[in-house]
Amino acid sequence: MPRSNVKYELTRDDDDANDYFLQHVQEYEGMSKKALFWRGIMQAVLLISIYFVLSIGLTFYQKWLYNTYSWSLAGIVFMISGGLVMFTYKSTSFDLIGFLLCLLASLTSGIRWTVAQLIMQKSKLGLRNPIDMMYYMQPWMLLAITPVAMVIEGPKVYRGLLNVDWNDTLLITTTAFAVIGGAVLAFSMEVMEFLVVTHNSSLTLSISGIFKEICILVIAYEWKGDRMNGLNFVGLLMCLGGIILHVINKILQNKKDSANELELESNSFANFVKPEEVIDTSAPLIMEKSSSLTNLLNADFSSDEEDEFKREPSPNQVLSDIILRRE
Repeated sequence: MPRSNVKYELTRDDDDANDYFLQHVQEYEGMSKKALFWRGIMQAVLLISIYFVLSIGLTFYQKWLYNTYSWSLAGIVFMISGGLVMFTYKSTSFDLIGFLLCLLASLTSGIRWTVAQLIMQKSKLGLRNPIDMMYYMQPWMLLAITPVAMVIEGPKVYRGLLNVDWNDTLLITTTAFAVIGGAVLAFSMEVMEFLVVTHNSSLTLSISGIFKEICILVIAYEWKGDRMNGLNFVGLLMCLGGIILHVINKILQNKKDSANELELESNSFANFVKPEEVIDTSAPLIMEKSSSLTNLLNADFSSDEEDEFKREPSPNQVLSDIILRRE
């Protein structure tokens, strides 16, 4: 008898083994559909939470960014993440490879915009202009994406070029305008993204991207017939509420920073001005003693002839000088 059959016979005759297997089969059969439903929800929440946290984790690292940490900002981030989980639940089938690719793309995008923020917000480097930043950044992006595009899209593009009817002027013109229009839109979008990163932060840009994704899903629901249940609708409201709270928080923070800068400027001006130079604005102007008016009244308005006469010695002084010389 083979060794595997011997093990099977021994295991079958063992009472403890039978009880063990029967116990787990009963536990699995006893699980209700509700428990399985919530288990699926928890798995989806875990995966999407990891995706969202890694997508904005670098922008939320506060030790070396310019944003100040606050619990309100943390609450806004978790509110948007929870709404995103609820809004995208069961919107598409889960694929592990696609999930890992999206996670990697989100991570590298966070690194890119965080480094761009650190570079563009340092005035010493002289790269606050988005065009200058794109001039130094786009060649490296093109170098990285060209091999991937050639591997994935290269054969399809080659077959398309072979099958093109070059005598069809309308088709060629339409394609050229579509490519040029897409390039102009992509360039404008890149400039706007760099401006947002320069004057705000990469976190604001990430939340703007989430708003864009929400708009895409809403358009798909309205025009493409995608389904949305109550849980998705509540998630949509949570995402929009988190975005609105972020905008309000940003406005309040900008007002606070402006007030602090104004107070700092006023304090520095008060320290620069001497106390005796401060004019009492509550006193009437006519009662103030003007130093310029006082100097004007005390001034000597003698003419040049009077000055020469004052400089000439008097006769008595001349006579006294002669007597002193004779003695």
